[in-house]
Amino acid sequence: MKTDEKITLWSERIHEFQFSGQTCKTWCQEHHVPVSTMNYWMHKLKTLDGQSDTDMIFAKMPTETEISKNGTLNISPSPVRIFITNAIRIEVMPECPPEFFRVLIQGLKDHA
Repeated sequence: MKTDEKITLWSERIHEFQFSGQTCKTWCQEHHVPVSTMNYWMHKLKTLDGQSDTDMIFAKMPTETEISKNGTLNISPSPVRIFITNAIRIEVMPECPPEFFRVLIQGLKDHA
């Protein structure tokens, strides 16, 4: 079996597992798949997905000059909203201590 065929096969299996509502161990037992093999492919596909930058969307941020030209510099600070998934959302208020914000961002980077 070619590598791309294996990737397709395991992507489908992992998708089935994730939508089954079962634990990994139970799903693997029912489908006669070693848990270690499932974990290997879940990690491998996650790594492959991480190498793909197609999901990343960059937003153009205005420069200080553009902001001052538009007169929007005096607007009160807004919270920073980070949407990871529909279920995971983080809102950081302007009064958040900078050190806590740095720790939060570093934690997100470490576990991405």
